[in-house]
Amino acid sequence: MKLNPTQLGAALARSLAPVYVVAGDEPLLIQESLDAIRAAARKRGFHEREVLDVDKSFDWSRVAQACDSLSLFALQRIVELRMPNGAPGTEGNAVLQKLAERPPQDVLFIVVCGALETKQRNSAWFAALETAGASVYAWPIASAEVAPWLDGRLRAAGLKPDAEALQLLAERTEGNTLAAAQDIAKLALLFPNAAIGVEQVREAVADSARFDAFDLTERMLGGDAAGVVRSLGHLRQEGVEVLELLGALSYCLRQWANVQAAFAASGDVQRACEAAYVPRPRQAPYQKALRRTRLPQIYGWMRRTAVIDQLAKSTGGKEQAWEELLTLVMAAAGSAPKLPQAAVQRA
Repeated sequence: MKLNPTQLGAALARSLAPVYVVAGDEPLLIQESLDAIRAAARKRGFHEREVLDVDKSFDWSRVAQACDSLSLFALQRIVELRMPNGAPGTEGNAVLQKLAERPPQDVLFIVVCGALETKQRNSAWFAALETAGASVYAWPIASAEVAPWLDGRLRAAGLKPDAEALQLLAERTEGNTLAAAQDIAKLALLFPNAAIGVEQVREAVADSARFDAFDLTERMLGGDAAGVVRSLGHLRQEGVEVLELLGALSYCLRQWANVQAAFAASGDVQRACEAAYVPRPRQAPYQKALRRTRLPQIYGWMRRTAVIDQLAKSTGGKEQAWEELLTLVMAAAGSAPKLPQAAVQRA
């Protein structure tokens, strides 16, 4: 069974699966999902928890030992396997599949991972555990979903934000769910059960937005030229180098070209995204991009990344590399005015 964090509560209220895989790109949502599973397990009598951390020297026989061992203190136990990279190897793959075939009685088995690639989510061990129980994957919250997500959490905390306060909070915590949760807790403490406006947000919330390369490429695909300038400016102010961004940008452009080519052949946006192996939760920005671009444009931008790469590596070419990068991402976002370099520094 596949679940996302918003579906987990209702599923736990119905029943507790014998096995869960909890993974994803958002640490806050992973932690909250684990907390919900553990709380549901405690209500059903699981009062003891054993944690196993997988590293390069991990002995996979410990998994079977942990699941088979008897406890002097609790009849029902949680065995939690922490595997951050989602790579169990050949031995671990076999152990996890065997466990999925016959989940141990009186044991709740939880596998915790970080972000997983499509290949890992389609692996034999993941599919086996998902079939035996449930998987919970925490995808990044897309830009368009940030404000509704914040609104829901604010109201759950007893706060009543107005539209302007919500917009400001979204801008200041965008891309950082951990910071958003902390700021909402701060607002709830300072202004319990109150209406929240811009002034309350300004008083309580620091600018904790995380403008990473993923944010930059998502805004570029979505045609958000103003957001691209702001995101690129923050990245530069944080000390990120041009070459660090080019890798993510080049990968995005290659995938964009693949999706665009598939779209030209089929005329179906969703089929084009799936043909290029774009995960469903990340398809929305590509769907926006496909209808305003053509394949030759994308190939041209890909060639520009090579030029920027050479500029960034040359003596005295750093400033020009930033200018070229700004021009490129704005063109790809659908707007390419000739902005001075200061625009990136001030954004």
